[in-house]
Amino acid sequence: MESKRPSVFVPTIEEGVKRVLEGNYAFLMESTMLDYTIQRNCNLTQVGGLLNSNSYGIATPIGSPWRDKISLAILELQEKGIIQMLYSKWWKNTGDVCNRDEKNKDSKANALGVENIG
Repeated sequence: MESKRPSVFVPTIEEGVKRVLEGNYAFLMESTMLDYTIQRNCNLTQVGGLLNSNSYGIATPIGSPWRDKISLAILELQEKGIIQMLYSKWWKNTGDVCNRDEKNKDSKANALGVENIG
């Protein structure tokens, strides 16, 4: 990918989205930002599934008394469904999301394979 001219790399998510909208370009994004972006732009779609699925973490200094308290608080929020509720509130139900027809919701595009990237 580094040898391609013009370069396939972009410095920002915004530049990647712009190149996708201009055509003939696929942009690999972190899943949370991808979900947020395609929810707000009806001209974008996700092709295929996730390449990898990881959660976010919060770093504390070694030996911090906050480590266990933060971990337990996050687990409690997950178990109570609060994290999912906040996700829906801020990602899905903000009023500025793209309203796609249910019958046209599935993409007609095929998933990209490793052989198609780069």
